[in-house]
Order: sequence, then C-alpha cells, then structure tokens
Amino acid sequence: MNSLLSDEELVAECRRASPDASRALVEDLFARYYDRVARWCYRFMGDRESAADLAQDVFLKAHQHLASFQGSSQFGTWLYSIVRNESINRMRRSGPQMTDAEEALADVPTLEAGPEQIASQNSAARRLHDFLAATLDETELTVFTLHYGDDMPLDAVTRLLHLENTSGAKAYIVSARRKLARATQRMSARGERL
Repeated sequence: MNSLLSDEELVAECRRASPDASRALVEDLFARYYDRVARWCYRFMGDRESAADLAQDVFLKAHQHLASFQGSSQFGTWLYSIVRNESINRMRRSGPQMTDAEEALADVPTLEAGPEQIASQNSAARRLHDFLAATLDETELTVFTLHYGDDMPLDAVTRLLHLENTSGAKAYIVSARRKLARATQRMSARGERL
C-alpha cells in the first residue's frame, strides 16, 4: 500500500499516524532514498566511512525536521538540501584540513586571504545567492545549483529530481538563464551591480 503513495502523501500519512505507525512509514519513506543519499554523501565526502556517517546524520536530521517539510518542493529535493547543508557544515567544522574540493564546495575563502578579502568574498557570495533566490523559482534554483554549482550533468539532475517534463533539467536551465539575463539587464539599466 505504501508503495502506491507518493513521497508527499507518505509524509502526510506520517503526520496523521500513531507514533508506531509513523515510525514504520518514515522507514518506508527513507528506504526509498537510502541508495541516493548514500551516493550523494559519497560524492561530497569522497570516502565510504565518512559518507556512511554523513548519511546517518542526514536521515537523523530529516527525521527530526520531517514536520517542517511543507511540500512546496519534491521530497527528494528537500532531502538533497539536507545532504548538501550537512556536508558543508561538516567540512567547515573540519577546518584547515579541508581538501580543495571540500573548500570549493563549502565556498570557504583561502587561508591566505586577509580579513577584508574574506568579508568581500562572503558579501559577494551572499549577494549572488540572494539574487538567484529572488530571480528563480525553487526548481530552477535547485537545477541551476546542481548543474553549475555541483557540476552535475543535466541527465543526472533530471533523474535526481524526478523531472517528468520532456526536456528534463535542460528546460529549467534555459528558463533560469533567460530570467537571469533579463534580471541582469534590468540591474544594468538601473546602474546596479551584484
């Protein structure tokens, strides 16, 4: 019966069910994503042991915050955002031992940067993030970030997000690029910069 329910319907059932039934429903829901979360974690961490620890933390955090899932995005997208955020937090906590890949993912300035350069980089990253979030809808932002920020191929993004439109992630990239071009033209016309 649970296999017939969408992820979002299963989350709704979890909220209505008794604690024992809810636990079983959550296990069913997470079982759908176990392999994907494991792959995402491995991709971020680079070794199996760290990826397994991260995956455990991701599922624990997802369970703790399941009530905050609003259904405005697909459940897989919400879960991926937890993986990404937990990965970044873990890499930031690891401090100076970070690899170049971890540093790029976490968007941490280089250690040689002075305080003014670090503040400038953080400010620019924040402005860019705000600009993207204000210009793109949630799916476009997720596709754009996965493709350009995480170098994920469009076909992989399509599969990851279960995009069912004919062009998959490519349609969202085209739409996002158009919106961003229009928004930057408007900014330029007003004499503003990012």
